Amino acid sequence: MRSFFAFLLTLALTMMAFGADAQEPPSTGTSEERPPAEPPPDGTDPGEGVEGAGEGEEHAAGDHDEVALRLARALEKRITVWRRPDGRVVHVSHCRSVRGGCRARIAAFARWMAELARQHRVDPFVLAAMAMRESGLDPFATGLAGEMGIVQLHPQGVGRGVRFVQSEAYRRRCARSPGACQREILEVGASHLASAVSRCEGIAEGLGAYNTGVCGDNAYSRRVMRERARLLELAKDRDEAAVAVD
Repeated sequence: MRSFFAFLLTLALTMMAFGADAQEPPSTGTSEERPPAEPPPDGTDPGEGVEGAGEGEEHAAGDHDEVALRLARALEKRITVWRRPDGRVVHVSHCRSVRGGCRARIAAFARWMAELARQHRVDPFVLAAMAMRESGLDPFATGLAGEMGIVQLHPQGVGRGVRFVQSEAYRRRCARSPGACQREILEVGASHLASAVSRCEGIAEGLGAYNTGVCGDNAYSRRVMRERARLLELAKDRDEAAVAVD
């Protein structure tokens, strides 16, 4: 199973070279006040920054790859609708038309989540849980106030400088690529979360601020932390390999 997901990560990165996502600098602003999007309810630091070259750098890269593999395993299970008697799995519909299928998209998301969580010193499984709670990993989910992307950036708030949020033509070009131009979305989301956690002096309080702009352990925080716990459980490598049906 591990080697299978490693292959998917490599495949996704290769495919993204043919439709690279634009990367814009994180913007600032207040987070949105809205209920979290689907799916229905059921929340460690990813590691220190790279301290130098050589052996330490290789070790950090290995840790990063391991986190990405665990995230990919958990998220792939999370978007599985059902498993057929012959072992094949059926994924949610919103990623089936992607080049490489749903697993190629998950591999891209997992790689970016691991990378950006480490860069911004936030828990990668919290970032993944936010994406599940906000959008169900659907890049084209749209919130009540026009929020866009897998972590639902507000167009007048933290998403005001993000191309994916602001340009419909750009979103159309992103639609078939494995990563759907979500690296910029995750970059801003991770940066905003890190700032909120630092300001509020706690992960639960920071999640509350990410959602409402006000520090506090609220219903949103608890939903994200429950999702995080679920993803950590799903990340355990104990299932036999399955063939996807996209």
